[in-house]
Amino acid sequence: MKSFIRIVAVIVAIIFSQNTFIQAETQPVAKKAIQYQCLPCGYDCDKEMYDKPGMCSSCHMKLVDKSTVSIRNIQPSEICNYIKMHPGVVLLDVRTKDEFEGKVNSDFGGLKNSINVPVQELESKLSTISQLKNKEIIVFCSHSHRSPQATYLLMQNGFKNVKNMAGGMSVMTDKSCRK
Repeated sequence: MKSFIRIVAVIVAIIFSQNTFIQAETQPVAKKAIQYQCLPCGYDCDKEMYDKPGMCSSCHMKLVDKSTVSIRNIQPSEICNYIKMHPGVVLLDVRTKDEFEGKVNSDFGGLKNSINVPVQELESKLSTISQLKNKEIIVFCSHSHRSPQATYLLMQNGFKNVKNMAGGMSVMTDKSCRK
């Protein structure tokens, strides 16, 4: 009789624990609220947060999940020395072809050995530059408004080691690595 009571107690315990498990499984799980920010544009609106997707009210860039934005910056004052210490780094100028060639504002200049893929064309040329996915890349433009966008786009498409030159060529004073 004692063993029968033990068996019944075990069965009741199993049923109770399964019922509790089933209830726990069916309880709604609270979702963590997603915060959105504009696709990095280099303006102050990059710091504004939104609670739903859409467009940034300031720069009109697409709002993206904040958790997907982790841009690393390098200062213009560090660039020339960094290039000397890392000779294999890829320098990606995302300005227009005319800017890259110095036809628009020659005061800004460019960096020696840089390649030019305008930010407007970058997404369509990702397959063309896919061999750079495992290379270290420094992205720059004239004022650091387009380069954060390009940096984000590259990182979202599997490029692993990408940095943005904060401030762009307009604030770069070291001329030793300019073209």
